[in-house]
Amino acid sequence: MSELVGDLMAVADERYGPGEKGKKSGKRGRKRKMEARRGIGGAGKYMGSFGKLRAGSSARKERGPQDDRRFKERGLQDDRNWKERGRGEAAAGRQSLRTQGRLPPKRMGELSELDFLRKAMGMGMLVSKPWGDSDRYDFVVDTGGRLWRVQVRSTETRFGARGYAVHASVYVRRKIVGLTAKDIDVIVGYIAHRDIWYVVPVRAFVPRKNLWFYPDGSKKGAMFEKYRDAWWVMTGRK
Repeated sequence: MSELVGDLMAVADERYGPGEKGKKSGKRGRKRKMEARRGIGGAGKYMGSFGKLRAGSSARKERGPQDDRRFKERGLQDDRNWKERGRGEAAAGRQSLRTQGRLPPKRMGELSELDFLRKAMGMGMLVSKPWGDSDRYDFVVDTGGRLWRVQVRSTETRFGARGYAVHASVYVRRKIVGLTAKDIDVIVGYIAHRDIWYVVPVRAFVPRKNLWFYPDGSKKGAMFEKYRDAWWVMTGRK
């Protein structure tokens, strides 16, 4: 047992040296740590530089203008992304109000009239709205050298194979009466969720009481397809 203890002591003497050298080494390590904290030696140079940066110089000067420009551009890009996302969500919300049947027919008709107003005025037409809703036309459009009485009809529903229908009639004393040249000059049909417009002159559909549109084609023929985006009917320019 005494021999084993002696061997261990010999190994300790070889590692730390004779006497109290091991303890002195520990003091030297603590001294270096204290010097580093006070800013002395190699570590102190780093700490001193850091202290100067905090005390005197600004982070903006250290980064330079290029870095600031990146941060600004990143912020502008984030703003654009949020705005685009907001527009997309708003558009989806407007579409869902119609397609999910959450609006009454009269309100859906009013929205379609607003769509027509935006479309016609965007093409340079002068549009007037008659007072009240007693007349059988929705707008008076000044274009092509004359005034046009326009009835706007919209739909969201597909019937049959691929067709969409709008009414070309009104109720008079609980009786369906077809619109004629005495009432209007043009019917504008609008497939709202697909943003497809038809401009049909009254002479092209009388005496029909419903107009069928086939934007995807039909085996039986689509007689009103030639009036798709036919704004030339009123403007006189193709």
